[in-house]
Amino acid sequence: MSRRRTRARSHGGGRTTLATAVVAVALVVALAYGAAGTGAFTTGMVDRGSSVPVASDANGLLALDVASSVTANTTSRLVTVTNNLGQQADVTVTLRGDARANATLVVDGTSVGDSASVTVADGANRTIDVAVDADAPDGSTVRFDVDADADGVTVSAPDRTTTVTT
Repeated sequence: MSRRRTRARSHGGGRTTLATAVVAVALVVALAYGAAGTGAFTTGMVDRGSSVPVASDANGLLALDVASSVTANTTSRLVTVTNNLGQQADVTVTLRGDARANATLVVDGTSVGDSASVTVADGANRTIDVAVDADAPDGSTVRFDVDADADGVTVSAPDRTTTVTT
């Protein structure tokens, strides 16, 4: 008797292989797309070509009248601040650099250290003085910053200077 050979049915083996191939291709495409990135960015810088006029210290929202010089071994006017913000403002003057070592800010006759804060009413002005040590060299520089905060407004005037005379 002869034996008849039979093949086992593949139960859709061709379809399984095709489905596996499609999944593999989809996975490779997804990985390649992810490795390449989406093209999104987190920051950008765009030059819009705009300009804003800048007022001089004397005409700004926070007008500054900086003394042309201060005298060593005495208390001198450093800066007079006029508030043109249209509302009350808290103004802070802070000494910078070497001035921190050889000068002290003075408000209403009281030494207050390297930083002085005052409240200035709208349209009013306040003067901040500086007491410079006797050993401060003639021609040296007193460096300071002025900042003001009002409701919804912050104004900064960094890097102001005046000269020490003996």
